[in-house]
Amino acid sequence: MMFLISKIIAKEWFKSLLGAITVLFLLISIGDIINGFLRGYEAKRIFIEYALKMPEMMGKMIPISALLASLFSVNKLKSHSELMAILAGGYSATKIYKLIFICSLFVGAIQFLNLGFTVPLANKIKRQEFEKSRKNESRYLARSTIGESGLIWYKTDNYFTSFEAFDPDNNELKNISIYFIAENSALDSIYKARKAKFLNEGRWRLDDVSIVQKLEGDGFPAPSQNRQLIVSLDEKPEDFVQFESDITTLNIFNLSKFINRLENTDINSTEYKVMFLEKLSLSFICLIFSLFPLSGVFNPNRRSAGFGKSIVFTLLFSIFFWGIQSGAIALGNSAKIPAIIATLGVPFLFGIYIFYTFYKNRKL
Repeated sequence: MMFLISKIIAKEWFKSLLGAITVLFLLISIGDIINGFLRGYEAKRIFIEYALKMPEMMGKMIPISALLASLFSVNKLKSHSELMAILAGGYSATKIYKLIFICSLFVGAIQFLNLGFTVPLANKIKRQEFEKSRKNESRYLARSTIGESGLIWYKTDNYFTSFEAFDPDNNELKNISIYFIAENSALDSIYKARKAKFLNEGRWRLDDVSIVQKLEGDGFPAPSQNRQLIVSLDEKPEDFVQFESDITTLNIFNLSKFINRLENTDINSTEYKVMFLEKLSLSFICLIFSLFPLSGVFNPNRRSAGFGKSIVFTLLFSIFFWGIQSGAIALGNSAKIPAIIATLGVPFLFGIYIFYTFYKNRKL
C-alpha cells in the first residue's frame, strides 16, 4: 500500500517536472529563435547557436522546473483531496519529504552532468565554430587549447608556446615554454622560463631562463642558463586576457585540475573557484528548490491550493533567490567573500530554513 502511494506521488511529481521543463523550454526557445531572425542571421546559424546555448540555459531551467514540480504536484493532490487521504492513511509528511528528496537527487545528478560535461562540450563547439574569425586566425584565441596537463598551448607560424597561467594585473605568463621552429619545420630551440613579462610591442622579458639550442643540427644540443632574456613574440596581453574562453570548455574534473595547478602560482584563482563551485551549487539548488514548497503538505486543506497562488509564489521566490545568489556570486568573483560562501552560502541558508520548517511541523 505504501509503495503504491509513493508511486502515485512520484509519478505526479515527475509529470509536473516534465510539464514545467516543456513550458519553460518552449518560452525560451521561441524568444531566442525570434531574436536570431530579427538580427538577420541565417536559419542554419540560428538553430546551431540555439542548440549550443540550450545546455547552459537548462542549467537555470532545471532548478525552476524542480520548484514548479513540487509546488504543482502538492497543489494538485490538495485540490483533489488526495493529500488529506494520503496523510489520513498513515503516509506521513516525513515520507513525502524523503520521497521528493530521492526524486530531486535524480534531477540534481542530471544537472551535474549537464553543467559539468554537456555545457563545456557545447562551449568548445561554439568556440570553434563562431568565436574564431579569419582576422584572428593567427592570433591566440584561434589556435589555443588547454591540454590534459592543464597547460595552455598556442601556435604561430614559427613557434609553439605553452604556459601555466596568465596574470592580467602584471601582464605576465607563468611557467612558459617556447618551442622555436626552423624554416625546414624542424625544432630549432627550446626556451623555458619561470615567467615572461610583456615590455612593449613584440618584446617579452623571460626570467630564469633555461635554453636548449641547435636541436636541428648534427652536433649535440647547446644548453645554457640566463637570469633574464628579451625575446620577440607576436602576442600582446589582450590576446591572453581572453584565454578564459578556453577554461569554459573544460569539464568539471579538468577544471578542478586546472585550478589546483593555478594555485601553485601567485595568481588569484578565486574567479575560477567560483566557476567550479557554481556548478556544484546549481546541482545542490535542485534539491533545495524541490524541498522548499513541501511545507504545503502540513496544510492539506484544499482551499489553500490555487494555480494563481502557485504562479505568484514561484515568481517571487525565484526573483528573491536568484537576486541574492547573483549578488553573492558577484562578491565571490571580486574576492570580497570566500568562493564557497559565495556559491553555497545562500542555498545552505535556505536548506536550514527547510529543515527548520520540517522539524517544527513534523508531528502535525
